[in-house]
Amino acid sequence: MKRFLAFFDAHQNALPLQNLAAAVLLLSFFAHSFYSVRQIATTSDEPLHYKYGQRLLKGNAARIKESVMPVSAWNALPEALAELLPQGKLQRFLGSQLVARLMTTLFACAVGWLVFSFARRLYGFFPALLSLGLYVFDPNILAHAQLITTDLYATGALLLVVFCAWRLTVSRSWGNRVLFAASLGLAQVTKFTAISFVPVIFLTLLIHDVIQLRQQGRGDRPRAWAGLLREYLLLLGLVSLAVVLVLNAAYLGQRTLTPFGEYSFRYDFFSGLQQKFPALNQLPVPVPYAHLQGLDWIFEFERIGAGHGNHYLLGQARTGKGFWGYFFVAFLLKEPLATQILLLAALWVYFSDPKRRALLWRQELFLLLPVLFYTIYFNFFYNSQVGLRYYLIVFPLLQVFAGSLFVNWRRFSTRQAAALAGLLAYLVVSVFSYYPYYLPYFNELVWDRRFAYRYLADSNLDWDQGQLALIRYLQANPQADFDPGTITAGKIVVAPNALVGVTTDPQQYAWLRDNFSPKEVIAFEYLVYDISTQEVKDYCARVHTCP
Repeated sequence: MKRFLAFFDAHQNALPLQNLAAAVLLLSFFAHSFYSVRQIATTSDEPLHYKYGQRLLKGNAARIKESVMPVSAWNALPEALAELLPQGKLQRFLGSQLVARLMTTLFACAVGWLVFSFARRLYGFFPALLSLGLYVFDPNILAHAQLITTDLYATGALLLVVFCAWRLTVSRSWGNRVLFAASLGLAQVTKFTAISFVPVIFLTLLIHDVIQLRQQGRGDRPRAWAGLLREYLLLLGLVSLAVVLVLNAAYLGQRTLTPFGEYSFRYDFFSGLQQKFPALNQLPVPVPYAHLQGLDWIFEFERIGAGHGNHYLLGQARTGKGFWGYFFVAFLLKEPLATQILLLAALWVYFSDPKRRALLWRQELFLLLPVLFYTIYFNFFYNSQVGLRYYLIVFPLLQVFAGSLFVNWRRFSTRQAAALAGLLAYLVVSVFSYYPYYLPYFNELVWDRRFAYRYLADSNLDWDQGQLALIRYLQANPQADFDPGTITAGKIVVAPNALVGVTTDPQQYAWLRDNFSPKEVIAFEYLVYDISTQEVKDYCARVHTCP
């Protein structure tokens, strides 16, 4: 086996076979999604994203919610094409939700190919194949690759920006400069988080370039610093141009050049600028109205913690301000343990090896600095804690970095190879055990899946994805009472978000949550209780109240 893999890894003539191996993995990813997505009900946010994509393709860029973005036109494109066809099976198929969702899956496959390509350039074929394997068998990637939302698009956008920035350090050609600027421009149509990509990636580039100047012995030469300044001014100009061009194309140029004073802002910072600097009010804004309007809405919702239900973590629900360390907990519980072990091993081996550490400023800086920034930002400064999906943007960066663990794979002992095989097998079994519902995936730290709600809720667990299974269950069990709202006996079915108080008053189901345990779980989401009349009477006697 080692000789076979060594051939793939060492011979340039084997490049087509390497690509074929990656393509097979990605084809399995697509097939996996195709068969599972048909069993997933429409999640809470999908209709609005899809509606906005439809509106854009019909020439209307007006914003309908703070989170919708132009990239959703990609999901609505098959339906728009179907309208040009005569009525029939093909038209109905292209206009179906299945095809709209598979457009996200196609994009996810492109992201997977970039994971493989990036890791191969850094570490070689076999490490790249392992990186791709971690991507393909990540339940969080799988879950969001099947939905008409923007989380996976922003995830792919950050990976592309990082890859283009790294290429730019290899060669400061005009082609690489343009690709770098284009990647940052395109990222802006995926999610408003992408605005932060600009300072993060420019900081990463700056650290790289400053260290390079010092290592080359040019750190004390004014001419070198002047050249660096010119380079950054050029890059900033190209990025600004790319952002303006892409946003105007994506929003159809609607209401571009609207004077700043004609905006009706919700966020204090923007409205404060209008009041304190009246001269700004006459300046035309070079991007479409809907984009700056959406940014304003997002900032205001983030400030007040609105736009979603209560925050919930480890049995506590609160309104407004979120929990410090929320995404640490979410990652610990929702990312497969095998992947976490490999990531920790990669970090340990990398920073324990002086030869590898020497490459940090040229290579891994581009992977690890964005991960560090977003880990700190989301855990300590971000207030919209509705699911691990916001942190998804760093997953491909971590998966590429995990490939570094296998740079010297030819030297692996039999025991090390067996441990790797065991971890990969464990990963596959753990992930497939949730088929076809990957959104509510929890690793084995949450051993009993009935009690996942005690740790996390919202889109980590309950995004309405199991409604089709719920309907089938209620049809087969007509005596079951779904969401009773009051103290009652019998078979009761409750959504986790209602049970813990994300979408309801946390006290509404306190009687059920604090005194009874679910007997089973539907689609790893909806909780089923079976409470006798005597148990209700006993409860009422304890709390001195009756249903």
